[in-house]
Amino acid sequence: MKVTVISDTHGAHEQINLNAFKDTDVLIHAGDFAMSKRNAVPQAYNFLKWFNQINVPHKILVAGNHDYAPYEAEGFLAALRERYASITYLQDSETIIEGYKFYGSPYSNEFCGWAFMEDELELASIWEQIPEDTNILITHGPSRGILDKVVRDETHVGSSTLTERIEQLNDLKVHVSGHIHEAYGIHYDKHLSINASLMTEQYWPINPPISFTLKDI
Repeated sequence: MKVTVISDTHGAHEQINLNAFKDTDVLIHAGDFAMSKRNAVPQAYNFLKWFNQINVPHKILVAGNHDYAPYEAEGFLAALRERYASITYLQDSETIIEGYKFYGSPYSNEFCGWAFMEDELELASIWEQIPEDTNILITHGPSRGILDKVVRDETHVGSSTLTERIEQLNDLKVHVSGHIHEAYGIHYDKHLSINASLMTEQYWPINPPISFTLKDI
């Protein structure tokens, strides 16, 4: 099963070459499809229309800290699920595809009061909800120490309690995140970690989507 992952498109989704999704079975967006709080709902629907039309059997969407429509717009999630049936939206929830359990959460560490952000104490309780038999974990924010370094001051800004929870997930094969644009890339240790941000630190949408085949992991 081929999986392709993207994140942090910030309104530039239509610049992606759809050939990048060729032969993909599962397409994952790990959050920040919008740019700003202003006009959050129109931004969200513009993205959803594009995402919905992509010819991939399974599409999974997780929100991020820029995505205020699912965070605070009344009735938005109900409308999303009713109007865009081809999209599986995960908000601290799971879905199973071909026997693999995917779990998604939009949260990341507190920073300037954006959407879906909490301190580590609250994050620990959020991560505790991740099922122990999760195979593919999708969180907007990265774990501490893996693909989470901010260039300007060389600090790691991922969640330390997420790192602790991931260490307890014995069936985990892949962790997908985004959020820290300059940390785009792949890391492999006990499992595959991906920061799938399409945007660079300067908000240039030039990082390509990343694909992998689950049977090879």
